[in-house]
Amino acid sequence: MMGKDELPAKLKNDAILEAVVEIRFEPESSFVPEIFIGRFADKWSGFRHARLASADIPARIRQADANLRYLASIEMTSPDGGKVLRIGPQSVSYIRRAPYPGWTNGFGSELHKVVDDLYQVIPAVSVSRLGLRYVNALKSDLHNIKGIRDLAIDISVDKQILSDHLNLNYKADVGSDFETMTRIASIDLAEGTIPEHSTVVVDIDVYTRSNFCTTDVNDVQKWIVEAHDYEKAEFFKVLGKENTERLRER
Repeated sequence: MMGKDELPAKLKNDAILEAVVEIRFEPESSFVPEIFIGRFADKWSGFRHARLASADIPARIRQADANLRYLASIEMTSPDGGKVLRIGPQSVSYIRRAPYPGWTNGFGSELHKVVDDLYQVIPAVSVSRLGLRYVNALKSDLHNIKGIRDLAIDISVDKQILSDHLNLNYKADVGSDFETMTRIASIDLAEGTIPEHSTVVVDIDVYTRSNFCTTDVNDVQKWIVEAHDYEKAEFFKVLGKENTERLRER
């Protein structure tokens, strides 16, 4: 396994279709969702606004059902469609669609603004869950990955190697406040809009444990940076050392 310092900053041709951060929080009793959503949205001028169907769910029903509580009410999209912000009464999500701008001066900087904006609108907000997810599509032409058999994956049943028509999900504990869920699917079992020549989809989700809670903006910023490191490590484990060296940007 490659150490953190050995991981490439990026690939010559990245495989990222979408990168997402979700922040869930628990408001105080005096919290007014409509005021929060309006103030937060005002910080992202120039984005197109769309009201989502979940906006019509009554507040009492939302609060009674954990599956509804954190749904977004509005969606805001940048003019070029590459950035999407979703805001709900108890959540904020930020999505970066391909082409991915890189981390240090791109997605990472944008997420720093998202977190700062949240804490400006609700100082000392109690964050109860964080998630960072990357969806990657490896391709036969750009990456010379023709299928799961070209990755660092070895699965067999009764000594028969499984490498085609495969959908693999596995969870890993990677830190005191971090868990990862990795989903790997051959293209015939992948969902969503998949680019031409894609062969394998690698979906990696890093998220906090169930007892996570912080009111410190610095904790949130630090968690996101560390989650990005864990996500990279998991992706390159799947890709394998040989492929990583072959595809890394020099």
